[in-house]
Amino acid sequence: MRISHLYGSKERLFEMMNKVNRLNETILPKERKSEIIDKFIQEVCEYLDVPSDKIEISYDPSEAREMASFGKHTPSTGIIRIVATNRNLADVLRTLAHELVHRKQEKDGKLYIGAGEDGTDIENEANAKAAIIMRKFGKANPIIFE
Repeated sequence: MRISHLYGSKERLFEMMNKVNRLNETILPKERKSEIIDKFIQEVCEYLDVPSDKIEISYDPSEAREMASFGKHTPSTGIIRIVATNRNLADVLRTLAHELVHRKQEKDGKLYIGAGEDGTDIENEANAKAAIIMRKFGKANPIIFE
């Protein structure tokens, strides 16, 4: 089923997403979200024993289209890039956890050509560990679900 069948036009879907984003901003301001993201980065990097540098959070909605994803870990540069615009905070953090697990995999020498493809052991591990991280962090910080 195409998304347009559920919401009407693509423009209508983006209009609805923008309304939700504005509502989210009134509930949890961007500054508070940034504080929570910083706390999350510190805790997860300590838990995974990986460095907390080279993490970039973008609020440019066009970047997700360019990357064809909401997050990316680039082993050659060590940069993790996350797109946070029009997204629930918990979803942003889950993406960040996933990419930080890839950083840990790189540190442990587990990455290989094609490791990022859907269904690989590397992707499955990143998804599973990100879920565990989110459950632990969410229990201690339920504000991320608001």
